[in-house]
Amino acid sequence: MPSSSLPTEDLNPTDANVENQESNMSGSKGKQKKTKSSNLSEEEKKAHHIASEQKRRENIRAEFDKLVSLTPSLTAQESRSELNILTKSADYIDQLKEENLKLIELCRQKGIEVPEELIYKGPQNDGSDIAI
Repeated sequence: MPSSSLPTEDLNPTDANVENQESNMSGSKGKQKKTKSSNLSEEEKKAHHIASEQKRRENIRAEFDKLVSLTPSLTAQESRSELNILTKSADYIDQLKEENLKLIELCRQKGIEVPEELIYKGPQNDGSDIAI
């Protein structure tokens, strides 16, 4: 006879195992998280937040630097506003897409088969499905 006060006749063995696993997982994870964050002082929490934010900004800056290096119309000396970088990068991508289409058409005219992976298909809509 089970020593639990819950009726076990209604539960099959897999239901009981799932309940045990869920209670074990939820209990231990929640306690660990609370314990970890409550051990930090407010100053330490603030310092971690500031460090995380600085790292995030460094990563964004590095990606903008990458865009500058990949976009011929951008130079390191000119205005480095994010809007300028994004606009010129998007213009360059549009130019590359147009050149790609022209080359594909030229290949087709000459009877050269173009592999599917070289044909840009892009978004199949107006881009409204892109997460912001």
